[in-house]
Amino acid sequence: MSIFNKNKAISRRYFYQVMNAMNKDVAHEILANDFVFTLPTHPEPFYGPDGFIGLVEMLHNSFPDFYISPQDMVAGDNWVITRWVGGGTHTGGPLKTVKGDISATGQAFEIDGMTWHTIKDGKIAESIGHEDTLGLMLQLGVIPSASDVQEDLEANAKLVDHYFNEVMNKGNLDIVEEIMDPSFAFIIPTQKNPTVGYENFKSFVTYLRTAFPDIKFTGLRQTAEKNKVAVRWQIEGTHLGEFLGAPATGNKISDFGIDIFTLRNGKIASVHVNENDFGLMQQMGVIPV
Repeated sequence: MSIFNKNKAISRRYFYQVMNAMNKDVAHEILANDFVFTLPTHPEPFYGPDGFIGLVEMLHNSFPDFYISPQDMVAGDNWVITRWVGGGTHTGGPLKTVKGDISATGQAFEIDGMTWHTIKDGKIAESIGHEDTLGLMLQLGVIPSASDVQEDLEANAKLVDHYFNEVMNKGNLDIVEEIMDPSFAFIIPTQKNPTVGYENFKSFVTYLRTAFPDIKFTGLRQTAEKNKVAVRWQIEGTHLGEFLGAPATGNKISDFGIDIFTLRNGKIASVHVNENDFGLMQQMGVIPV
């Protein structure tokens, strides 16, 4: 195993076994005796395995369902840098922060963060963390946000219906600027990067409708809360153009998926999509059934 992979394995244990599972034995195994942890959210550093476990226990006490999940890792001879997602529901004890102790709010949060580990002699000597502290405070309700304004749920739901009926089903690209925020982002696993902005999204819709000219989205379920709208949908169409590297087959396809829309100032700011992409590829004949 390369030194890079060994270092990544140590960092994964830090997140899964120490931060998530609060395993004191593992903390003493993988953290150096002079280990130092710093994070802007907390006013003072935490020292040594026991000091760090104290922090972890405080987090789990504040957020009984606390979790942290590594997403990306970049390794060097002595370093591992990890991008992670973490969250929980503030139903327990106070959260100690630079803003002071925050009593339980009952609110849930999920934020992005990054951690820079320095690894020496097979142990983590230093952990420097950075996280979306502003997002944490906003989601816990500690500081007010624009999204605290009462949303028009019916208007949001109608806007999403307009997105499906006009843009996706009819290919009416003239209304994209009307219903979408200038910073609009479309995120789907089959595209390597988010599709950002008006023109890029128009190109994606054109690409999709060229591959399936008769594509039809049918909403099966829909619900709205605050500035979010969730929709479970079905699509049907005929594969008449190249799609995801697969040449036209003429096959009929039927697929299901779920979208979560985020709205801002009466416009769609983002759409996160997940669908049965494996089944779709099978129907197109790319993957044997």
